[in-house]
Amino acid sequence: MRFSLRYYVKEEIVFIPDENLLEVLTPQQFMTPFVDIVRSIDEAVKQTVEFLKGSVRTLVLINDYTRPTCNEAILKPLLPELTKRDTKYMICLGSHRKAKEEELKRILGQDVYEEIKDKIVQHNAYEPAQLVFLGKTGFGTEVELNRELLWADRIIAINSVEPHYFAGYTGGRKSFLPGIAGIKTITNNHNLLLHPASAPFSLKDNPVHRDMNEAARMVSKPIFSFQLIQNPQHNLLAIRYGDLFSSFEQACIDAYRVYAVPVEKRADIILSVLQHPYDINFYQSQRAVEFALSALKPGGIQITVSACYDGVGNDEFISMLSKCESLNELTDGKPQDIPGWYKSARLARIMQNYHLFTVMPGVKDEIIKSVFMHPFSSAQSALAAALSQLGKNATVYIIPDAGSLIPIVH
Repeated sequence: MRFSLRYYVKEEIVFIPDENLLEVLTPQQFMTPFVDIVRSIDEAVKQTVEFLKGSVRTLVLINDYTRPTCNEAILKPLLPELTKRDTKYMICLGSHRKAKEEELKRILGQDVYEEIKDKIVQHNAYEPAQLVFLGKTGFGTEVELNRELLWADRIIAINSVEPHYFAGYTGGRKSFLPGIAGIKTITNNHNLLLHPASAPFSLKDNPVHRDMNEAARMVSKPIFSFQLIQNPQHNLLAIRYGDLFSSFEQACIDAYRVYAVPVEKRADIILSVLQHPYDINFYQSQRAVEFALSALKPGGIQITVSACYDGVGNDEFISMLSKCESLNELTDGKPQDIPGWYKSARLARIMQNYHLFTVMPGVKDEIIKSVFMHPFSSAQSALAAALSQLGKNATVYIIPDAGSLIPIVH
């Protein structure tokens, strides 16, 4: 079988023998919204107006450039009300770098950006002066969040809900941790990700999720939540709104419908292609690996195709892995309060059970090799090497849009 793989601005024709291919996995195609979107937005705006009554200062929390959130659909009808007040719009960057102007335009929409650009604040997890201490969670995480929370009378959180590889889902409480948290808080929280329950679609007993929830509950100011569910084309399927925690729970049910794709069995090889914006860098590309593992046999090969047009991204995990003589140095050691430890330790654990091949034009081969992975210049060469290593009877899944689905074996 021949098929076309598209990633970033590149197209590659790949051939795979029919006897090896189990299936080309595609996202669930929900084109009809789960709810009446226009009516939902109208009702949510009405409730937001009521929510804002009597307030003077409003803080709006907005996802960063790594999440394809339809912020404009919410912000545009809210602007007349928000402009009556002293309003700041905070980009919830977590530990990510500052957003560029063109990224801000994508995040907010051109029209909204032009109207609010002088009121945009970008969170900096590494700047102690931006932070205020709120308390300690039951997991021992010292919660430091952006001190603009103290300035605001009311908070509006706009989020999209998708699977997350160790928090269970994006959205909801993630506006606060990691969204506007200090780096020490983020590190302590993410160090919980080696727990078996820290996995995609997993909330019950997930310590990362529970820790995030505790942190969000420390925020004393009233919060109005918008949780958006989108199809792979980033069109809105549902909007859940109101209380931060209940709207998030409702949105998770919707998100599972969108992203969970049933398969009959595990494969020996999975070829996953990341599309925008999940293909931005090496750091974000772990998403493809984590989402595929539920359908990959132990000892199998995961091939990640990602443009990585912004290079490595946060590089602490590269430093941690490249210093190791063996993966056991990370998996056998105790958690360290060092940025990057959590990601490198999780990758090390994965690589003890699976082989990771990469096709990442934006990352140098020597960097890939330094973290115990295997770089290739094309998807075809990576696939050929995988079939050669595992034998002529090796089975393969192809996932052309790996950020938009998680295969679930039934």
